[in-house]
Amino acid sequence: MTNVKCTRCGVVNVLSNEICKACGLELSPSAGYSETPRTFYPEFPRSSPLLIHAIKPFNGVFEALGSAVTIFSKNIWLITKLVLVIVTPFEIFKVLSVGETRGNWQLGLGTFALQIFCNVLIAPALIYALMKVMQTGVAPGINESYRFGISKVVKVLLCTVMVWFMVGVGLVMLIIPGIVLFLAFELVYPVAVLEGGSPGEILKRSYALTRGYKWNILGATFLMSVMLGVASAPVTILVAWLAFNGIAVGPLQVVAALISDILSEATTVLSLVIYLGILRTLGTRQSLLE
Repeated sequence: MTNVKCTRCGVVNVLSNEICKACGLELSPSAGYSETPRTFYPEFPRSSPLLIHAIKPFNGVFEALGSAVTIFSKNIWLITKLVLVIVTPFEIFKVLSVGETRGNWQLGLGTFALQIFCNVLIAPALIYALMKVMQTGVAPGINESYRFGISKVVKVLLCTVMVWFMVGVGLVMLIIPGIVLFLAFELVYPVAVLEGGSPGEILKRSYALTRGYKWNILGATFLMSVMLGVASAPVTILVAWLAFNGIAVGPLQVVAALISDILSEATTVLSLVIYLGILRTLGTRQSLLE
């Protein structure tokens, strides 16, 4: 496919486009250049992409963190709906079975596996939904997001298992290798959802994209974790205080868990922002949009 790069924002557009789908600049084929894009984003109708300009080149920790917070806060209701659909029954079950879990390692392991599977279900749907918002300015429906997400679940799940295994082995080997691998595979979710390839190719792609950016990724991830801890602390402390004083907190525990689940998706948003930011800094100026 022959494409033309926008001279203002660097986004690659189809040659037949008269204006840039990202910034609206009138395109001149003679001013662009041709390339075959490596990314495979879903096609959406063009509109005013309100959030596409929130993605900055990944040159520092605070740029990525600021963009992630902006995108998360502006789409908090969309993220909340996507999370609640999947995790509400799970959190209710977890609270009701907490006593049994403490004495049953099989049930505890099954609950942990179910938690991971919930994350695997949510991540591709969330990435799809956020990409559509950034491309069109319009949020997709929950059904539409999960229809797309389910088509990526097997690939995302396989990648997740592979990453957990390698990071676990790395942590056993003096911890540092595990941390390095964790940072190298930070982009596995967006790569798995937005690009083609086998699980092995996805891991290699994430490893290649993060080369030279691991310190910035570590800083952004650490600061995001601190922010999430601070944001969820009031409800967590309240639940702990009530439980300590013998007050029934079942419903409140569910609410606290749901809030924590919603906030935790900020890490998925950050991963997407870092991925798109790195693409913006590449010499080939790979497109955010096809």
